[in-house]
Amino acid sequence: MRAKLLASLGGAVSAAILVGSSGVAPASATPPPFGYLRLTVHQGQGTTGPVVAEAELWCHPDGGSHPTPAAACAALDAAGGDPQRIPARSGICPAVYAPVTAVATGHWRGGAQRIDFTRTYGNHCALRNAKPPLFDI
Repeated sequence: MRAKLLASLGGAVSAAILVGSSGVAPASATPPPFGYLRLTVHQGQGTTGPVVAEAELWCHPDGGSHPTPAAACAALDAAGGDPQRIPARSGICPAVYAPVTAVATGHWRGGAQRIDFTRTYGNHCALRNAKPPLFDI
């Protein structure tokens, strides 16, 4: 009888340990980023042309393959996560028509806001001036 009781208790303790430990993230786990964008620049009008530049951008914490993630995230912060609201910077571009299409897809505010931005510009310089520093890639 004592052996049955110990076996029973051993099974219950094992089950409690499994249930208690499942699904709990360790205290040192990094929270998901506040924002994530996949940025691509396609040659030509539309997204069927070859990709001429691309980067990933994470915000809060800032990182990814974007060359200036802190500046790009600050611009998105100021625009409420909407790439269309990022103000243009002044600059001179060559008067050469070589269209590029910029695409930004991802999320903002921890996934509460979806980002889906696509726009064609006259050339890569015009894109960089229109959406700095987000598309400075």
